[in-house]
Amino acid sequence: MPLQDRITVLGFKLTPTAERHIYHQLDALERRIVHRPEPGAAVVLRRHGPQRQIEADLRLQLSPLGPHLVSHQAAETADRALRLAVEDIERQLERHRGRQEGEPAFGVPSRRLPRELRPHPLTGEPPEWIGEMDDEV
Repeated sequence: MPLQDRITVLGFKLTPTAERHIYHQLDALERRIVHRPEPGAAVVLRRHGPQRQIEADLRLQLSPLGPHLVSHQAAETADRALRLAVEDIERQLERHRGRQEGEPAFGVPSRRLPRELRPHPLTGEPPEWIGEMDDEV
């Protein structure tokens, strides 16, 4: 189904070029959720005067009773802020799809050392490989 989008602009006026870029970003997002029943997107673009930045709040509802994905991003221009928000929502969609497919984890694996390389918690003795590293220096 097509994405039902609602765009609200507060504190400034969109140029036709920026508006075209924003609709292009929403069309790209729509292609990612084409198989969802009745998806909806609400975009609020707000200008913060002293900071000279535009904040984009994007809320994507995947289905009428489904989950909401939310992103708040800020940038110098409205189309850049919305592009950052759409990229954030796309990452959230990947994670959501991964959880639905039963993937145990998403993203970068843990940087923690494997159990056999960690020091023993009671004795505090370092593992054998640390001594080997001292010899190389």
